[in-house]
Amino acid sequence: MPPDSPGLGCQLGVIFALPLEAHAFEGLVTGSRLYHVAGLTIATGSLAGQQVVWTVCGVGEAAAGRAARLLCDGHDPHWLVSAGFAGGLNPDLTRGQLIMPAHIVAEAHPQQPPHPVEATLAARFWQQHPPANTTLISVDGIVANPAAKAALRQATAADLVDMESWAVATVAETTGRGFLSLRVISDTAAEALPREVTRLSQPLSQLRRLGTALGAIARRPGAAVDFWHLWERGLAQSQSL
Repeated sequence: MPPDSPGLGCQLGVIFALPLEAHAFEGLVTGSRLYHVAGLTIATGSLAGQQVVWTVCGVGEAAAGRAARLLCDGHDPHWLVSAGFAGGLNPDLTRGQLIMPAHIVAEAHPQQPPHPVEATLAARFWQQHPPANTTLISVDGIVANPAAKAALRQATAADLVDMESWAVATVAETTGRGFLSLRVISDTAAEALPREVTRLSQPLSQLRRLGTALGAIARRPGAAVDFWHLWERGLAQSQSL
């Protein structure tokens, strides 16, 4: 831990995959301080009178697990939170709906029992934002179209899908911390994502990401409109988070 960084004992350690997911949260935190470690930017500050630490780690299980371990080693948070967007698998879930799933499973680890969330904290959320008995499945790639979503739901009975919560939950369990996943539905079971989203969700530098987006627009000019709509929706969904 750098010599000028805040001390240990944060209440929450929050892991976001994408900068857009963290956008509104960062605006609520006061006294923010940033430092860089192992290629990640770690931020600390105060939220509702409590010390919090967070990072934007990039997409996927490996990135999320690594980030969660770094937050634990450097700040010893009481709870880990995996926060961000998720795809809907249950047709009853609507775009923009805020979900705190009760169980976390992983497509890559079908024999592992589900990770539970911290029920004492989650129960208060469930009272205000039902449904309570939902299952989130973490996968290795974007589930981009209704047919793939339907197949995943039929095979697993999961309600929503992301790529990071299982990894963060695993770190929480192995280090003896409470865990919560907080997800807003970015695309419903009936909606398809633009095909370019799959490429843009891969680990890329900002320059490579920009180049990939410009290349996608050159090949399909309509992608520019799709990207703009996704950005606008993402800003609103960040506010929900």
